[in-house]
Amino acid sequence: MATTRLSDVIYGPLFLPTTIQRIAQLSRIRNLPIVSTDAELQRFANGPGDLVQMPFWNDLTGNSNVSTDDPAQNAIPNKLTQGQDMARKIRRNNGWQSANLVASMLAEDPLDAVAQLIAEYWVREEQRIMGLQMRGVFASPGMAGNVLDVASEDGAVTPVRFDAEIASNAYALLGEYGTTLSAVLMHSRVFFNLRAARAIERFKDPATGLEFDTWDGKIVYVSDQCPREPGDTSGFKYTSYLFGNGAIGYAEATGEGGPKKPVEVQSDASAGNGEGVETVWYRRHWVMHPRGVSFSGTPASASGVNDTELGGGANWTRVYDPKLVRMVAVVTNG
Repeated sequence: MATTRLSDVIYGPLFLPTTIQRIAQLSRIRNLPIVSTDAELQRFANGPGDLVQMPFWNDLTGNSNVSTDDPAQNAIPNKLTQGQDMARKIRRNNGWQSANLVASMLAEDPLDAVAQLIAEYWVREEQRIMGLQMRGVFASPGMAGNVLDVASEDGAVTPVRFDAEIASNAYALLGEYGTTLSAVLMHSRVFFNLRAARAIERFKDPATGLEFDTWDGKIVYVSDQCPREPGDTSGFKYTSYLFGNGAIGYAEATGEGGPKKPVEVQSDASAGNGEGVETVWYRRHWVMHPRGVSFSGTPASASGVNDTELGGGANWTRVYDPKLVRMVAVVTNG
């Protein structure tokens, strides 16, 4: 029986769309209503370079005029003003040799098995990078008003647990817009504390068939990328994030804005003492950006923004009114 090789499986017209579809299906973050895309963001993402500029109109302000019948009284119109939100494309790649994928190569449908394995990797990577972005965004001085820190530094003795009362105080940071928060991203320790308190419920989305945990009417996403830091005295402090619908903009860059060769198989004939080794390289460029908080830093490398830069508060600048940034961070002891 002939051996299935990577070059047999990684056939561009079939493999790439299969993997893209798998990533979209498996990514729970992208299937939450907090993530949205639109034609304008997609257009910017598909453009050249790694800087994505997103101009926006500021809200109309000022009180209305009192109408009169005096022709000598002239009203002064208000000006429409624009702001600028900016994102950086996330450019990443990884490669896997045939030995790493041997089990998938022996599957009944190797193409599907390899696509699934690589898609699962990229879903984990999206989750990790979003965690870095949240660290950076909420470390920015301009986002201080969107952070509720009620954690005890002596968390092992007097822990402050995440509950409905603390959440209500967090919603209130956004004033009337607090009612628009629809999802929460939390560390597994916070999640299991809430589950132990019988506060977690299960929900199935009739549109996608995906099942989600919910708490206080909000979809719950669990990720240990959420910060877990030691208290000054004892215990740990955990940061949870509350989001409104559309808080995160997303677009997969294609065309001129995407990688020239998203998938490529490299063959090294001399490796393995002449037996030969094949490696599949998978490259992605995408935009995953918290709306209203501009990435204002300048990456050290022209090749794109790195993990440290994404997680640095000095690289983020709030450009929306704090209440219109549909994100709040809550720090508790679990």
